Parts: sequence; structure tokens; C-alpha cells
Amino acid sequence: MKRIISVVLLSLCLIMPTGCKTVSKDGIDVDVTETLYVSYINDIYTNINSYVGKNIRIEGMFKEEIVGSNSYFYVYRTGPGCCGNDGAMCGFEFTWDGASQLLDNSWIEVVGELETYQENGKTYLNLRASSVTVLTQRGKETVAN
Repeated sequence: MKRIISVVLLSLCLIMPTGCKTVSKDGIDVDVTETLYVSYINDIYTNINSYVGKNIRIEGMFKEEIVGSNSYFYVYRTGPGCCGNDGAMCGFEFTWDGASQLLDNSWIEVVGELETYQENGKTYLNLRASSVTVLTQRGKETVAN
């Protein structure tokens, strides 16, 4: 009986989907969808090595932050922070030649390859965008899961 239960549990583990939807269409490996958005992002940050080099598609708001002489570009949604849904940014930094032309709070779709980089002794994730599209239809700006 224990053996049967073990086989059933192992089978379930093997067929259960992981956090991100894997897509082979259009060269997209991971499609971060609106359903369980925060869970998808958390899985990627938790399992970085499983996602580096993968092509990811994500939608969200655009934000540019200028720190000193450096500009950083983000695609994100507002998600839970340390104390519930207190407005933390949930998404990715991305690089793209035309990013400085985008307007803050524009709704965008970014498709790019996930990579890491080092800055001041810390490792950061970045989507090296192959395309950025400004969309007219917005998704949920605030997400909880």
C-alpha cells in the first residue's frame, strides 16, 4: 500500500505544472500571465538558475528610475509587500534601446531573455528585451497572487 501511495504522489509531482506557463510558440519560454502573477515572479526570483537564458513575456506598467547618472527601466505591477498589499513593485528590470522614450505608467509588454548582472557586489536580474510594445488595454495594476 505504501508503494502505491508513493507511486501516485511521485506521478502527481511529475505532472503538476510549475509556477510559470511554458510556451514554445513564438520563441517564448515563459509567459508570465495575470493569473498568479506574483507567484510566477517569486518562482523566477527563487529559482534564478532555472530561468536565466529563457525568453520571458510579461505585461505591466513602465517606470524609469534615475540613480546618479544611470537609468533603470522596469516592467511591473503593484503587489504585496512585507505587510500585505502595501504597494511593492513586482516585476523585472529590463534593458532596451528605446526605453527612454516610454512614458511612466504606460502599459507595456516586454519580451526578452532573462540575464543577471553584478553591481556594487550584488546580483540583479534583467530582461534583455527583444521587443517592447505599448498596449492600449491595461491588465490588473494591483495583484495579490
